[in-house]
Amino acid sequence: MDAIKFRRCRAANPTGQYFTMDTSVERGCSAGQVFRVQSALLGYSETYNPYTDPPTCPWSNCTKPTDVPARLCDGRTYCRISQTILNSPDGTALCALHRDGNFIRIEFSCVTRMISLSFSYSLEHFLIFHAEYCCDDL
Repeated sequence: MDAIKFRRCRAANPTGQYFTMDTSVERGCSAGQVFRVQSALLGYSETYNPYTDPPTCPWSNCTKPTDVPARLCDGRTYCRISQTILNSPDGTALCALHRDGNFIRIEFSCVTRMISLSFSYSLEHFLIFHAEYCCDDL
């Protein structure tokens, strides 16, 4: 299965702005599926224009990997990533061209959500135990 690409440019002022991923609107996802992030990059584009609607950043001049989208989105049908993710912390510039990024690129797939058999078994036995021993005095 080919990875689905999510590429968005940041707003002119990223504070309070979010990149939103939703399996119900992402091409290639079906009802009941969840995200599985394969890779994510923060990037800088010299051709970034924050004043178009939506903002544009057609070229990639440099990128840096991040695990934030995987932590926020894996196993979910919807997630929001603050655009401030593109602001580099003190002393760690995104690349030699620029300190902060202006786009994010995420490659992901949509997979059917499954409960593992061991979790299902544990949950079933917990509920049986709880029903048998929890409420004898009632």
